[in-house]
Amino acid sequence: MRTHTNDHIGVWIRFYGPLNTLLSKERRGSSFIRYLPESTTVKDLIEGCGVPHTEVDLVLVNGRKAAFDDPVEGGERISVYPVFLNLEIPPSDRKQTRTLEFPSFVVDVNLGKLAGYLRIAGFDSLYRNDAMDKELIHTALEEDRMLLTRDRRLLMHRVIKAGYFVRSDQPVEQLEEILIRFDLFKQISPFTRCIHCNGQLEEAEKSDVLEQLEPLTRRYYHRFSRCKSCGQVYWAGSHRKRLNPKLRELLDIG
Repeated sequence: MRTHTNDHIGVWIRFYGPLNTLLSKERRGSSFIRYLPESTTVKDLIEGCGVPHTEVDLVLVNGRKAAFDDPVEGGERISVYPVFLNLEIPPSDRKQTRTLEFPSFVVDVNLGKLAGYLRIAGFDSLYRNDAMDKELIHTALEEDRMLLTRDRRLLMHRVIKAGYFVRSDQPVEQLEEILIRFDLFKQISPFTRCIHCNGQLEEAEKSDVLEQLEPLTRRYYHRFSRCKSCGQVYWAGSHRKRLNPKLRELLDIG
């Protein structure tokens, strides 16, 4: 049924699951109508509601699978679904990557602490606190990295194919979000990446790093690793025990 108001034609749309957290309260959990002054696309209609296309895994228009570029002219009923890890959707129908076989991220400037936690967990995570949007987009595309951000508009760029809008403003909760969304718990490898530069760590003989150690560290610690890229030295000191308890639980480091 086509719904009109003046010269505008209405479209009924409903978002499911966690996509509702990206909507205004009055639009959550039920169908609502959007009026179109002119025809648009599925992507632009969804993002006009505040939901980046990178959050959407399946779209049905009048019960049929739709592409982001499909036209919307009015009178349609549209259902928008997020990524469900436990819901079997044919791969050809999915718009997003459900899991990451080889996880690599580029992290927006507003998520520096998350970048550090991802590195502690062993995940390849590029981060610069002065990176411009166009640099983040370029890196995501050129290096095939998942873009992590709290800027919805950044994810709405048409060229972005793989990204995630981080909901929480608490870094440990942000890490947990990423681990759950991309099913990464089995790929956690704590203390295998440099928290400073993202380089990979390798075991180092104490004699090879002795000059970089403080006197007490030389005396009490005997196992070390060193970053292959920047040379930073690491050891299992008391600083690890002072990590956030929730972080230690997520990484299963006791």
